[in-house]
Amino acid sequence: REYSFEEAIALAGVGRFHVKLLLICGLCFMAVMVEIMGVSLIMPLVKCDLQSTLEQQGLLASAGFLGVVLSSHAMGFLADTWGRVATLRYAMMLSAISSVVSAFSVNIWMLIVFRFLTGFFISGGQACVFSLCGEFHGSKSRVRHVTLLSCFLCTAIMFVPAVAIGILPLQLDATLFGMSISSWRIFLIADVSVTLLALCGLHLLPETPKYQLVQGQVAEALQTMRYIYAQNSGRSEADYPVERLAVQSGGASLSNVHGTWDAVRLIWRQTVPLFYRSRVAHTLNICLIQFMIYGIAQGIFMWFPTILNALSAESAQGSLLCQVLQSVAGETEQSADGVCIVRLDITNYQVMIAIGAAFTIIYLVFAYTIDVIGKRNLLIMWMVLTLVCLVLLHYLTQFSLLVIGLTVVMAIGNCGGLVSTIAMEFYPTQINAMGMCFIMMIGRLGAVVGSNVMGRLLFDSCDIAFWGMLGVVLLLTCMSYFLPDHTAPKAKVQASSALQI
Repeated sequence: REYSFEEAIALAGVGRFHVKLLLICGLCFMAVMVEIMGVSLIMPLVKCDLQSTLEQQGLLASAGFLGVVLSSHAMGFLADTWGRVATLRYAMMLSAISSVVSAFSVNIWMLIVFRFLTGFFISGGQACVFSLCGEFHGSKSRVRHVTLLSCFLCTAIMFVPAVAIGILPLQLDATLFGMSISSWRIFLIADVSVTLLALCGLHLLPETPKYQLVQGQVAEALQTMRYIYAQNSGRSEADYPVERLAVQSGGASLSNVHGTWDAVRLIWRQTVPLFYRSRVAHTLNICLIQFMIYGIAQGIFMWFPTILNALSAESAQGSLLCQVLQSVAGETEQSADGVCIVRLDITNYQVMIAIGAAFTIIYLVFAYTIDVIGKRNLLIMWMVLTLVCLVLLHYLTQFSLLVIGLTVVMAIGNCGGLVSTIAMEFYPTQINAMGMCFIMMIGRLGAVVGSNVMGRLLFDSCDIAFWGMLGVVLLLTCMSYFLPDHTAPKAKVQASSALQI
């Protein structure tokens, strides 16, 4: 008989193939965080080596996010028309090249430009992987595995400071092509290893059977499911019981593009369905939530090493958080002979590793309670906990309690993974990657705003910053209540004009 996709993928089972899939998608996801987060750890060294100002450091911190914002729409379009795997392979390769070149920057502006290009190309590793991972699963295992995918963000938070401990304190005295080899340059090259591992893994994956089916490639989709079945069961592909798949339609292909106008029309047709009347309210709600979540989380996180340095100083012991932050000097410390000095505290990196471990536990709890508690309820519970911590941060003076409070506030970024899971289920296959990339584009736009605005607010108007975040999280709590907490009906992309804006 003819099987639907959900019936056929369920018969393929969940096993060894899906473990490999989770690892490869996780490495892609991890590569994004490693490339963007690594910049926050080298900013003190870059400040000395390339003589950067506070404004230039803000640009450097947000350059990767800005690249993600400007390319996310294109990545979603390519993933929906060219294929998830093919798009990711080229994106990760170009990202690795840009990152290596950035390590040899001769001035701050060259570094900013190539970190922007790194973010521009690697953006597919954040949004496309949700579609890539989810479309190899049936409805029973999809949510849990996509939620587990977010654990690799926490792995990145542990990986980056661990590499920094071994590389950044090194005092190197060498030159290459007339340029001094600094420890931060070696650190950026070491971070590319994750991207290269992800790139190797992507060459082991076939295209998703759900995407192939929507593109009308029924025979290819059936062959992919046979391969998954054989990998999971250890049996022959011939033993797979499905011989016929129900045909789906509605997918767009780059083969229909024969000029600029065709490309523009195709991009428009892939984007407009996100804002059909049946989806526009949820699309706008999801985008605004992602914008505010990443604005808070990344805004604090990019300046977290600087905050830790300030809190760990002897003069800061017993002081309120805002008193410490507003007393941070903006000038670079120099020795008597005018040489720039950077004091790296390894303890702060160890604290960041502990925070990554805490985030991992949070994600695991999310993954194994999400089906019981519900995605929306988990979001609201974490928002309420964040509200409590934001209030307490005004009154705590002990270093360990301040770090825990800041960690919980930053962990609101974990909720972005939950929102992405909700969005992945909400959008149909033919516009799924476009939808995911669009909302992640808005989320990263929030990260750009947060990275530039939050640093200035925290160090100049700390009380206003924290009370403002309190109001934003309260608003997020209310907005989370209106998120779809179930798989929305898969409305056809070729909807009638009555459904369109």
